[in-house]
Amino acid sequence: MAAPEADLYALTWDHSSEFAFGGRRPATTFLDRAPILRRRRQWQLPLMPLAWRYASRRAYDVVVTSSHACAKGFWPARAALHLCYCYTPMRYVWLPEVDARTSRCALASVPTAALRAWDRRSAGWVDEFAAISHAVRERIERFYGRPARVIHPPVDTDYFTPPPSPEGGRDRTPGYALVVSRFVPYKRIDVAIRACHALRLPVVVAGSGPQEPALRALGAELGAEARFVIGPTDDELRALYRGARALVFPAFEDFGIVAVEAQACGTPVVGVASGGSLDTVEPGVTGVLVAGDSRSVRDGLAQVLDRPADPAACRRNAERFSTERFMCQFGDWVATAIAPPP
Repeated sequence: MAAPEADLYALTWDHSSEFAFGGRRPATTFLDRAPILRRRRQWQLPLMPLAWRYASRRAYDVVVTSSHACAKGFWPARAALHLCYCYTPMRYVWLPEVDARTSRCALASVPTAALRAWDRRSAGWVDEFAAISHAVRERIERFYGRPARVIHPPVDTDYFTPPPSPEGGRDRTPGYALVVSRFVPYKRIDVAIRACHALRLPVVVAGSGPQEPALRALGAELGAEARFVIGPTDDELRALYRGARALVFPAFEDFGIVAVEAQACGTPVVGVASGGSLDTVEPGVTGVLVAGDSRSVRDGLAQVLDRPADPAACRRNAERFSTERFMCQFGDWVATAIAPPP
């Protein structure tokens, strides 16, 4: 779906990001004009509903929000046809066992019950929901009492591709396992490091985040062969996917783009049997899905190492999530919603 004349709004805007706005500048909320808040996302949460309420007073016929928390509270959307592409209902308040950011938020004076009430109420301002996975659709139904269609997010399968030849990195013996993630607790990178160490398999941990010192200390304590690649470029990341024997993906994710990127490069996935991995991994074909504790991740990784997946099957599965497919499905959703009744 192309909407070159649409107005764009964002909670904040990191000018170093690589979003393509077609030469347009998105309007931002008051949170973007407070540097101390712009740099500390966890402090913004209690103010997000207010920020979206006062983001604009313009009138629109159609509003499409892209929401993982509060964007669906955008004030003009209340009077417009409001389509919400939902990454998840607020995990901070509905699934604190997965994402406990409210408990660490210095400004989280708003009780969880109040945020839940606002989140449920603002869902009533949405005419139609689309969810990024079947797990998110189930949450929308459970927490909001609303139906949703599933439109999986796009993955750049044109860029993330298998190596051009076996000499290009397909020989993975003895090789390494790969973890690609932000270094935060709920990603459970420690589980991956322990599982790889138990199999005496080297592990490459790619990403960045506040848990880096703790994860390095864990690797040293175990004597694990763990290499950290901090802030990899896209080219570095693609090379890591191509060279890995498996991606270890122990987090409970709403969707999990890295699992699809790995498969697009022909690499199988060891994931958990919940959340978005149920949509993205074909058990026994493109990887395995396990309970998620260190032992089950270890056993699942051993299974993949003993019976390697067919790289071509991994690639075929990943192509189901291409950017072209997303654009067609998203465009059809919007076009159907705004079409006049017969």
